[in-house]
Amino acid sequence: MTTPATTPRWVLHLSTETGWRGGERQVWYLARGLQARSLPQAVAAPTDSPLARECEALGVDRLALPARPLLHPVALLRLAAVVRQRPGALLHAHTSRALDAACWLARLAPCAGIVHTRRVAFPVRAAAKYRTACLRYVAISRAVADGLRAAGTPADRLSVIPSAVDFAPLAAAVPVPSPFPGHPLVGCVAQMTREKGVAVLGAAWRRVAAVRPDARLVLIGDGPERAATLAALGTAAGSAHFAGFCNDVPAWLKALTIYVQPSLMEGLGSTVIDALGCGLPVIASRAGGLPEVVGGDGGILVPPNDPAALADAILRLLGDPAAARAFAAAGEAFVRHRFTIEAMVAAYAALYRDLGLD
Repeated sequence: MTTPATTPRWVLHLSTETGWRGGERQVWYLARGLQARSLPQAVAAPTDSPLARECEALGVDRLALPARPLLHPVALLRLAAVVRQRPGALLHAHTSRALDAACWLARLAPCAGIVHTRRVAFPVRAAAKYRTACLRYVAISRAVADGLRAAGTPADRLSVIPSAVDFAPLAAAVPVPSPFPGHPLVGCVAQMTREKGVAVLGAAWRRVAAVRPDARLVLIGDGPERAATLAALGTAAGSAHFAGFCNDVPAWLKALTIYVQPSLMEGLGSTVIDALGCGLPVIASRAGGLPEVVGGDGGILVPPNDPAALADAILRLLGDPAAARAFAAAGEAFVRHRFTIEAMVAAYAALYRDLGLD
């Protein structure tokens, strides 16, 4: 174990994100769990960001920052003043840019050290900060940990703590009305970027539609690959529904028959965990951390960027409802045991204790 420069007395969560995606939800889960354990903490996030508002609603101390990015000198100087006034801050950076901010902050004010959680499977850039800047690097999957090791992160500073899912809203969700009543729905929730592989699903769907004209595709999300996905669908576009960005993802998941995650790259796949938690059979690409969530008992894995294999898997589950139900039952049991908020919070609390925080 690496020894902190000073004894940690409180945790300062750092996030640079202005939106509300999976990573910000994980920080909120963690802050909520630590609050229940009465662990001293605060959060520094962009002014008026959803994360800042949600943490403040929990009663978590939100550090007042100027309306500038976290990496702006004025914001860093304001944070440094707080850290000097409250000795023993353990800086927990939840994004790559937040790690940059933490490195600067540690130069401006005495602190107990830095912890960084990496949630993405992108190749590591600026590898130097992933070698010596932190007391501990946390990967959300073994796949992300492998990428850090390849970048030179020391093994004795590396931990794996999977992301968590709040299963209560999944159980309470009421399905949205189907855009295609009476038809089996195959769906995907993803920001439409290249690494999510949604255009690959579009190409696969042309093959599915030719064999199963009764089946329908629902795409939940939006982004720069929307046009490419529509083009990939070709003549099958009439059997697809673009739902756009939706706040109530569980309600959409509850309306589906099969869930598909065609990502080319994925840190872990929290939406796949949501889908399995809703009792859906899942088909996913063998990319990043997805095999750690979906396996032989929980669903079907296919090679990434392979429309033919993806289409075959969809047709297999559409044609074998008994197998689909068996996959769904096994997958739901696995994720409800493996990816609980309680387990994630306990793992971080143990890590903080390992670094000296009582």
